[in-house]
Amino acid sequence: MRDTIMARRGGSRCGHRNSCIVGVKTTWRRYGWIVVLMIAATAGDIRAAGRTAPRAGKPFLTGADISDYGYIQAHGGIYRFQGRPVGLLQAFRLAGCNCLRLRLWHGASAAERARYSPPARLNNLHYTLPLARSVKKAGFYFVLDMHFSPTWADPGHQPMPSAWRHLNLNQLCQRLRRYTARVIGSLRKAGAMPDMVLAGNEINDGLLWPTGKLWVHHRARWNRVAKLLNAAIAGIDSASGGKRPAIMVQVGAFNYAPMFFRQLIHHGVHFNYIGYDFYPYWGGSLKHLKTSLMRLAPLGKPVIVAETAYPWINDRHNADWAKKPGMNFPFTPAGQAAYARKVIEIVKSLPHHLGQGVWWWGAEYNADQRAFKNNPWSYRSLFDAHGNALPAMRVLGRAAQ
Repeated sequence: MRDTIMARRGGSRCGHRNSCIVGVKTTWRRYGWIVVLMIAATAGDIRAAGRTAPRAGKPFLTGADISDYGYIQAHGGIYRFQGRPVGLLQAFRLAGCNCLRLRLWHGASAAERARYSPPARLNNLHYTLPLARSVKKAGFYFVLDMHFSPTWADPGHQPMPSAWRHLNLNQLCQRLRRYTARVIGSLRKAGAMPDMVLAGNEINDGLLWPTGKLWVHHRARWNRVAKLLNAAIAGIDSASGGKRPAIMVQVGAFNYAPMFFRQLIHHGVHFNYIGYDFYPYWGGSLKHLKTSLMRLAPLGKPVIVAETAYPWINDRHNADWAKKPGMNFPFTPAGQAAYARKVIEIVKSLPHHLGQGVWWWGAEYNADQRAFKNNPWSYRSLFDAHGNALPAMRVLGRAAQ
């Protein structure tokens, strides 16, 4: 995440969209009335959630989202580890990381293809499937991030595929179930079965808008969101061939995350992992991260910081980040590594082995590529301007070991 949620992904992340993250982030925090619904988190909900608590000895999942890797590779991108060109996957392997994530967008219609720029409609199944196969073949724990959208989905934007907009709630659930079953079936047949699937991306305010828009003070909206999520999960289950992937529900950092997940549990959503995205530019200090994760711990669900990033250079691309409080590490390769180390320490400090991983976002961005040279996320990735793996990657790798 970013210089708007859409700019951070479509614009500042990808250099092709322009909207304001400040407004989106402010929206996350404006619901003072949300507290009313906290009474739905009963003790029984918490005890039921606690049964999923992980055992000691489970692998700590570290790695990154590498969804633009196929595009960069096709345009001559070079990735080096200790000065040697080894390719992206081998760089992560040599660093010791064990987990890689790919996003998936619903295939865009002709009208959507005309509306979105090529990078903003890149990650369809045709593009993602060969990358997924490579990730699995290389021996990584493979995470599939399903956006249920023809382009970026995040707390401020959850656009529904145009082919689904005429459907009522029941019809949409049926279509969603068929879609997830088809995706998982295709990946399974290709030898690229995900180990974990994200049911939606950063669904703080629901998914598949307007049908699944979550206005938290309307109880009926929770029923809608739960019904949609369980339909998606049922489709994943039906195509998994008996080896069901773990299910994560992921949110961007916001103050009401504990209430959000309690509501999902209360409404019977069948998920296994909590994904919590944290960037100090928007999420505040690392002390605030620790407090937020500790508030999630009583739910008993394993927690992963599913997205994070930090600059490795103090230049014009990170000028806005430098002005923010909470940037307690220098914008250098060593400072970035120190930040990664601290985030890992916080996650691993959760009680009962609930802290289960840390994933970098935009790790594959490479300023050596013309399309990414002026993208701020290239200067927060895990590779420098010449494609050399940065020390933060090895910090992640050591945490996995």
